[in-house]
Amino acid sequence: MLTLAGMGVYGYRGLSIDAVDAIKGADKVYVEAYTSPVRDEDMDALRALRADVVIVHRWFVEDGRMLLDEAKVGDVVLITYGDPLVATTHTELITRARSLGIGCRVIHSSSIVTAVLGECGLHVYRLGRVATLVSDPMASTSTYYVLYSNLMQMNHTMLLLEYDQERGYSLAPDDALRILLECEARERMGVISSDTFAIVASRVGMEDMSIVGGKIGSLLRHEFGRHPHTIIVTGSLHFTEVEALRVSANLLDEPIDNSRHVRARAEVMLSSYIPRAYSALSRARGYLASGVERDAMYSSMKDMMDNAGYYLSDAERFAREHRYEHAILALGYAEGLIDAFRYLTGIDPWTSRRT
Repeated sequence: MLTLAGMGVYGYRGLSIDAVDAIKGADKVYVEAYTSPVRDEDMDALRALRADVVIVHRWFVEDGRMLLDEAKVGDVVLITYGDPLVATTHTELITRARSLGIGCRVIHSSSIVTAVLGECGLHVYRLGRVATLVSDPMASTSTYYVLYSNLMQMNHTMLLLEYDQERGYSLAPDDALRILLECEARERMGVISSDTFAIVASRVGMEDMSIVGGKIGSLLRHEFGRHPHTIIVTGSLHFTEVEALRVSANLLDEPIDNSRHVRARAEVMLSSYIPRAYSALSRARGYLASGVERDAMYSSMKDMMDNAGYYLSDAERFAREHRYEHAILALGYAEGLIDAFRYLTGIDPWTSRRT
């Protein structure tokens, strides 16, 4: 039998009666401490319950072979922080155990995901995809786009910060926020800035829990204390969420709707490409009006540029209506006609040079 027992956000005090009974009756008991740090006082309490509790590293759980071999012949308990099945590694372990015919049991507990939202007064149905932010700025680009996608849907984004048990490293909130700003400087999608409102929830479930909200510029000047920390970048806020934040958090600035400033990638592209196409069209028409290269093809060239203008007008209208797929299609037709002018006349209206 393999049992996964969650401690919730309260450490040892978060263990249920079922979990304590399972720990007492097991042949082997392990504590997984790599998804979140386990406090010394919690380990002392566990070892007072039974002295042979063993802390294991990430590789031990990810490899899983020793755990599964022992669970084939005895009762093994793996204690985790939070709810056991929030971590995908634990879900995979249970899947492997069941495929081998090993009995499995999960003793659920509170999760940092729901606990942080509740403590902040944010609505759970407004939470978008949860992401982990790591110390490598380039590797964090995917997290930046999770934030972008969530804000496009007006949802909140919860960012879990990197924790490395073996190195004793935990990503600090100020470093995490700087990494997001570095991503913005590279990607330039208008997702985040020093005026973006965010919440830093520290040590949720512990006696010295702290929840601080404010603009990133303000948060960068704040001291958050020891880990663990979780960051939430808010999307569209219901008025009841704002009211809850005002009484639940230490607000350095008033909460705002961060989703108002985010534009679809297609919208950003169209705002640049449509004026560029209009400029090329204007130059092409200028060549025709001045009689440059006037010959038998003149009439067909004029009709071609008129059609390009119609397509560009359609692209503008579709963009205003947020029908971006139609806008890009219409823009593509217009650019194709302008390119045809270049091939047929030898004059490049995009650059004003002869080809």
